[in-house]
Amino acid sequence: MNLWEVIKKGAEGGLEAMKDGLTVFLSEAGRTSRILKKRVELTSVQGNVRKAFILLGSRAYDLHTQKEKDIYQNEEVKGMIVQIDGYKNRVREIEAEIATIRIEEEEQKAAKGEKTSSVNRKK
Repeated sequence: MNLWEVIKKGAEGGLEAMKDGLTVFLSEAGRTSRILKKRVELTSVQGNVRKAFILLGSRAYDLHTQKEKDIYQNEEVKGMIVQIDGYKNRVREIEAEIATIRIEEEEQKAAKGEKTSSVNRKK
């Protein structure tokens, strides 16, 4: 075998290893990006919850200073409470979606016979 054949064979082996590594990387990146998108959405909804609580507290205080006897009967307050409940439900849904993505990934790895990573199990 001449020098060129040795170099060519080594390069082909390296290319195959790089293809395999890239396939694994892209697979992991896709899963991570799905989780990342859900985390961004979760952070956004949690921010909306905080804003809604601030508005609710401000409105409740305004009603209190106006000597409103039954703050909970105020339509604006009722609407804010419903809105907060909706946000809380969405937070639970997103958390469940993230957990599902993690479980799917673990199952895929198990089916391929790969070792599961402790990083994937973190919340």
